[in-house]
Amino acid sequence: MSGFQDVTQTQVFNKVIAGPLLTIVKFQSELCVICRKLDPMLYAVGKGFETSLLICEADVEENTALADRLNIRSLPTLIMFKSGAEKGRLQGFQTARMLRNWISPILNGPDNEY
Repeated sequence: MSGFQDVTQTQVFNKVIAGPLLTIVKFQSELCVICRKLDPMLYAVGKGFETSLLICEADVEENTALADRLNIRSLPTLIMFKSGAEKGRLQGFQTARMLRNWISPILNGPDNEY
C-alpha cells in the first residue's frame, strides 16, 4: 500500500466516506502498476487541499464484495464521495492537473461546506 489511509475493510470504508470531508478512494490492487504510478499525482493534489480533502485506498483483491458493490471494473478507479454520496468517478491514470480539474468544481461548487 502507498501510505494513504487504508479503507479496504467495509466498516472502515463506510465510516470514512460518511465523514464531512470530500473523500477520494483509490480502488487498486498490489499488482497494478498504473495504480502505483497514480500515487505521486494524488500526493501532489492532496498537498493543495489538506484541510478539505481526504485521500484513501482500498485493495479490491482483499475486499471483492466492496468492489462488486461499487461496480469496480478496472484499475485504478477513483471515486469521490461527500457525506456518503458518490460525486464522481475516474478510471485509469490521471495527471495532477486532471485530478485538480476533477476536484475543484466539487470543492468550489454551491454545495461546498468549506
